[in-house]
Amino acid sequence: MSAEIENLCIPLTAIRRGGEKPREISLVAFLADLRIGLSKINEGRVEVDLELISDGNKIKAQGSLFAEWTAECRRCLEPVEGELKLDVCENFVEEGKVFDDEETEANEKADFYFFNELDLDLEPLIRDAVLLALPLSPLCDLSCEGSEPEEFPVVEDGANLQKGKKGDPRWAVLDRLKE
Repeated sequence: MSAEIENLCIPLTAIRRGGEKPREISLVAFLADLRIGLSKINEGRVEVDLELISDGNKIKAQGSLFAEWTAECRRCLEPVEGELKLDVCENFVEEGKVFDDEETEANEKADFYFFNELDLDLEPLIRDAVLLALPLSPLCDLSCEGSEPEEFPVVEDGANLQKGKKGDPRWAVLDRLKE
């Protein structure tokens, strides 16, 4: 299967056709609101390459996701960009089905996504994987000193404070916690 689809719902008949043979899904998804803080996925565009393997009540989705992101450097506020290349392997189970053995239920219950009797929706899987991988506060460079290094020097483990340099006054209240 190869297409650009909007709703990311794959009919179960297409997945289960052919028995245990995996169904390959290659598509480009455009999802709104893929952002955490100031980090966001460019245009909500995620490239999806998955294999869907039907196994009784379960469908296993494994493959990769690719997306480009932009954000602001946490020190100097300059634009930062990067790429996400994610390997995913998740299980889907039918809503309302009871597990056959208690051990499977106890170990894997939190790791399942659900599908209904007609189709499997890939959006929650894609959304979760991408949002969890987005950087919360990226740096443009590890040596970034910020926009005003003389006025507000970067403090690494209190090293600058020990040398007598003053830190950002907005964080002064937190310095009292060290005492």
